[in-house]
Amino acid sequence: MSSTTEPTGYNHEDAAFKKQEMEQLAKLRAELDAKRQAAAGAASKATHWMCCPKCGGKMAEKKFENVLIDQCTACGGIYFDAGELDMLIKHEKSGTGVLGRLFGR
Repeated sequence: MSSTTEPTGYNHEDAAFKKQEMEQLAKLRAELDAKRQAAAGAASKATHWMCCPKCGGKMAEKKFENVLIDQCTACGGIYFDAGELDMLIKHEKSGTGVLGRLFGR
């Protein structure tokens, strides 16, 4: 038969502190995991950021007809971000320029 006066190894106050410490540790672990995941994502992006998909050379932004395009400094390849080609085509007079003829617009 057990009574409430028997020693349990720690009292209720110690148990409450232990629970609070465990909650704080879990919160800190979650924050650290989130920081590690963000750092890993940034490192992964840095590996491939502004690298040529053809040769792996570094890309440089060049201004062409008021549009920033990406050009490889190694192979000279030109790459467009989303919408940049459309901006260049619209810039030409009714699609009669080189880009308009090339892409049939």
